[in-house]
Amino acid sequence: MDSNGLADPYVKLHLLPGASKSNKLRTKTLRNTRNPAWSETLTYHGLTDEDMQRKTLRWIMFMFDT
Repeated sequence: MDSNGLADPYVKLHLLPGASKSNKLRTKTLRNTRNPAWSETLTYHGLTDEDMQRKTLRWIMFMFDT
């Protein structure tokens, strides 16, 4: 966070298990905010019903600031 209390948050999504680039998605970074609200749709393509049953979605919010 900045000295003014603002941050630059973003969210990363990972489908686990799996380390390929196609298993990772990321939102846009929202600049200078205390209350982030994303209006984005992130879509994984090519998932089967079986994939949906055996994979886990992990999401992490980062509060990046320079």
